[in-house]
Amino acid sequence: MEKQATKILTLPLRAALVILLYGALFKVMHWPYAQTLMLYGSIAILILYSIRFLFKKEKQRLDFIKLGLVLIWVFSYIINVFHLLNMPYVLEIVLLGLFVWWFIEEGLTYFIRRKLVDNGFIKFFYYGLSITSLALIIIGSLFKVQHWPYGSIMFTFGILLLSFMLVVDYFVIKRS
Repeated sequence: MEKQATKILTLPLRAALVILLYGALFKVMHWPYAQTLMLYGSIAILILYSIRFLFKKEKQRLDFIKLGLVLIWVFSYIINVFHLLNMPYVLEIVLLGLFVWWFIEEGLTYFIRRKLVDNGFIKFFYYGLSITSLALIIIGSLFKVQHWPYGSIMFTFGILLLSFMLVVDYFVIKRS
């Protein structure tokens, strides 16, 4: 039951993350409905990740750290967007502490343990897509900050490629 529930919720979690990414893109580009997209994406992540956590039978310390990261991040976002409380940097410091704790316990081994379905063209395509999307986001945001031409286009295509990569990642990674 646990493995099946996790597989069922992985794709909707990625879709919620894509909605959140589009909300961030809309916010950077000053397009309408940015806050709405970011709010819906973050609430969907909160609900789906909480359900995924509840269905997990054997919970370890790292699972509680990840749940804390998600919960505090979403609550921090909602508090900041709607100006509900004035707690400067309290939740951000807690988030940083939980992130450092996660990085010490799991960190880069999460990415090292991931295995691709195929080692040929799919691996080349996957890593090429990852590098291209990150390069477009970084260079596009630098161009946008400097008000140089094509910064908005590069940033937008970088976000679109990253959202595509999140969906492709679901089908390319081997599941044990």
